[in-house]
Amino acid sequence: MEKILNDASELFKAEPNCLKVNAPCVAIGDLHGQYFDMIHMFEKVIDRRFPACELLFLGDYVDRGFNSVEVFTFLCVLKLNYPDRVHMLRGNHESRGMTEHFSFRSECLDKLGDEIAYDWFMDCFDTIPIAAEVFGEKSGNYLAMHGGISPNMRSKKDIDDIDRI
Repeated sequence: MEKILNDASELFKAEPNCLKVNAPCVAIGDLHGQYFDMIHMFEKVIDRRFPACELLFLGDYVDRGFNSVEVFTFLCVLKLNYPDRVHMLRGNHESRGMTEHFSFRSECLDKLGDEIAYDWFMDCFDTIPIAAEVFGEKSGNYLAMHGGISPNMRSKKDIDDIDRI
């Protein structure tokens, strides 16, 4: 688990705050620990398109569901195997405050046995990019992120200038 999260973290650190993603792309948001729903989505939608298309996960991988550890670990392994085809953004639940308030911290302690494993996840969350520009010839270009943008952000450069790590 530690190796998977550390290796994924290194990939995330090497990426810019605002990723460049090419269409065709499947965008998926708010899995919230729903592992079996995610697997169903892969079976019904993604398997037919991937790896010909890129995948963009929009954050909120954890909390609420009972399998947040499995969801995030699966996506990290997918990212490690397809680093140029799988893109992950950080959601508001990928933070200490949210995971302590909701269920992820207690899930980590129950499943993995100690606070150190929880810290591995938190360290990895801190490195995940925060936005993506999706470029498509037919669909046009758009900016994607988990929850919106601050009114203080006036340009893409403002996003690039954030020290997310």
